[in-house]
Amino acid sequence: TNPLSADPQPLILPERKAFDAGLAVLTRLTPGKVHVCQASGGKLGGHPQGQVAFNEFAGPHPAGLVGTHIHFLEPVSLTKQVWHLNYQDVIAIGKLFTTGELCAERIIAIGGPQATQPRLVRTLLGADLTALLAGETKEGENRIISGSVLSGRHATGPMAWLGRFHLQVSVVLEGRDKELFGWVLPGAEKYSVTRTTLGPFLRHNLFNFSPSTNGGERAMVPIGNYERVMPLDILPTVLLRDLLAGDTDG
Repeated sequence: TNPLSADPQPLILPERKAFDAGLAVLTRLTPGKVHVCQASGGKLGGHPQGQVAFNEFAGPHPAGLVGTHIHFLEPVSLTKQVWHLNYQDVIAIGKLFTTGELCAERIIAIGGPQATQPRLVRTLLGADLTALLAGETKEGENRIISGSVLSGRHATGPMAWLGRFHLQVSVVLEGRDKELFGWVLPGAEKYSVTRTTLGPFLRHNLFNFSPSTNGGERAMVPIGNYERVMPLDILPTVLLRDLLAGDTDG
């Protein structure tokens, strides 16, 4: 469910043999369950190993986040650890044990408002993103992000390579331009969870996001927004307050 990410199912089905082989290998590494998480109505299911369990999650991000899956399926504790892999690594493990060859090939999604032609590309682990995105971005000062816009890293200079566990590359405007009296304008092109701008009322489907924070640091005002989007059984406002205060025991 990461923004602009690829749908895993069409990529897994052609490699189903290798995927199942990878799952079989993983069952040898743990006495517990090996959980396969997919979208609601997914076509993945059925495995000769009884340890493999198929689970469905529905809804917007972070429904597809591994932390959400672990929280509901195998909650961790001081005495319990849980490991996770993405689906392309499972396929690579399956190919390693069935062919004896290391598979460094990955299919990644190139997307974002500054990508000229969002699509899937076949590349290699650690690919040079400068070469990969040559001619693929619109004019302007762009930020290349290896991974999701929510959790990826800025891929620039010596760090302009595809991250080891990243399956997408996001391209957005750097957002350095300043908007005169932006707080006064109605914000027809701006997204707002609390509907404080005009954009949500115009029912736009897409908004051109950038890394800009539109100003400096601000106070955190608890008005229930975090609780609205938090899928886990925790109190996010209390947690964030403790983090801001440096209260690690809270």
